[in-house]
Parts: sequence; C-alpha cells; structure tokens
Amino acid sequence: MSKSYKNEIYSRQPDYIEELTSRDVRSSYVEQNNTEVQTQEDIDEGWTENQSPMVGRMSGTMADLEDIQNSEMMNSEVREGITDSIDCYQTCTETTLRCLSMGGKHAASTHINLLLDCAKICNTNADFMLRNSTYYPQTCGICADICDECSDVCDRFEDGFMKECATTCRRCAESCREMTR
Repeated sequence: MSKSYKNEIYSRQPDYIEELTSRDVRSSYVEQNNTEVQTQEDIDEGWTENQSPMVGRMSGTMADLEDIQNSEMMNSEVREGITDSIDCYQTCTETTLRCLSMGGKHAASTHINLLLDCAKICNTNADFMLRNSTYYPQTCGICADICDECSDVCDRFEDGFMKECATTCRRCAESCREMTR
C-alpha cells in the first residue's frame, strides 16, 4: 500500500526568492512584445542588441582568458599549475584509451578508474585555477594526491607511454602541491 502525499501550496516564497524578485534585477532590460529592448546601461557597458545580458556577463572570449593568464595577477606558479594540470588531463586521457585497446592488466578496472579520476580532477583543477576560484588550493591538494597515486601505479608498467604518464602525473602533483602552500 503506497502512501499518498498531499501537495502543499505555499503562499509565501522563501526569503531569498522574495529578495531577488523585489530587487530591480529586471531593470537591465525590458521585454516588450517578446523582444528585448536595450537599456542605456547595456549600451554603456558595450552590449549589443542581440547579446543576452546574462550569458554575456558570465562568459568571455579566448582572448580575455589569455589576457587573464598573461596578466601580472596570475603569477608564474599558477600558470605552471594550469599548464601541468591540462597536460596531465590530456596524457591520462590518451593513456586510458591506449590501455583499453591493449587489454589485459593495462585495462584492469581499477587502473582505468584511477586514470579517469586523475584526468577528471586535473581538468577540474585547471578550471578552478583559470577562474581564480577561492577553492583552487583545495582542488590542488586533492589533485596532487590523485596524481601521486596515478604516477605510482603507472610506474609499475614497463611501457614507455606508461612511464611518460607517470612522469606527467608526478610533475602535476609537484606543481599542485606548491599551490597549496
């Protein structure tokens, strides 16, 4: 016998929703006849008529990203950490594909899982550092731990591409550990 749950209708919205809807958040653009009308604020900020006010403010171009990376705000340690994380992501992904095609001990589920974990955390770590997230020291710490484990496991194999993966993981772990200090 299943329980019947009654849908409750709340007459009052949570405080954070009321706060959002009570603000003049919608003043940045006005909808008339399902078309967006550009405000003076948008024109002053350089937004074009066809550009979404929300999406445009949350994303940037590759040139903007390169400017951030090359700025003095992003020191050489951070740039090195980003580069090493991206290299490790790429190497672990390529190594995973080679191991799967070889089969045998190379394709053991625990080994493949570790390679995928390493690739994923390196990708995430690079993303956190690129955005200068307040949490990137924490992602760097877990990234260093996973990269260390992955390099130890890859070093047990005699194949050249596995040794290369171990070296790349070790380099990433070292630069990530520097970011946590």
